[in-house]
Amino acid sequence: MSTSGQPQFRYTQTPSKVLHLRNLPWECTEEELIELCKPFGKIVNTKCNVGANRNQAFVEFTDLNQAISMVTYYASSSEPAQVRGKTVYIQYSNRHEIVNNKGPGDNPGNVLLVTIEGVEAGDVSIDVIHLVFSAFGFVHKIATFEKAAGFQALIQFSDSETASSAREALDGRSIPRYLLPDHVGSSYLRISYSAHTDLNIKFQSHRSRFHQ
Repeated sequence: MSTSGQPQFRYTQTPSKVLHLRNLPWECTEEELIELCKPFGKIVNTKCNVGANRNQAFVEFTDLNQAISMVTYYASSSEPAQVRGKTVYIQYSNRHEIVNNKGPGDNPGNVLLVTIEGVEAGDVSIDVIHLVFSAFGFVHKIATFEKAAGFQALIQFSDSETASSAREALDGRSIPRYLLPDHVGSSYLRISYSAHTDLNIKFQSHRSRFHQ
């Protein structure tokens, strides 16, 4: 049976250097993803075992053209992309970078991406965030924002060692109750490394801050 009339790719999608892979084998490893993708370019980040069945992943190339070449190649190839004998479906992601995972080199950065679960934007002040994280070292800059994932903050330390110690200590922990308004129940910190190295903050506000 020919599948030529049913391409496994959505051509209408806007190209992105991040690709979304589906139908992967259970517990697919980062090494397997890189092995599949590296003929097309340099991989700078991955996110494995996504979705309820843990059979999806995201792969970020250095360059948009590398991602396009992979999608184009498998769209026109008679041989589908495969991992462990399973056909893998590839499409462009609607995200343009992977920010909540360490890269293939597993190199921590000096900027943390913190998602504060269980709170609204006004519940946690920038002072509280600074207080909690400055216990681990000098915090240069903080930027807060609201995303679909929840209330988030980018926190810039001097170096990756300091950021790493803060992440190890605080990831999965809650902000002390006495620092939060009475109506807030429990709040949990989900912390990952950001791809940023220097936050662009031009002025002080209730949403962003820098310390010289």
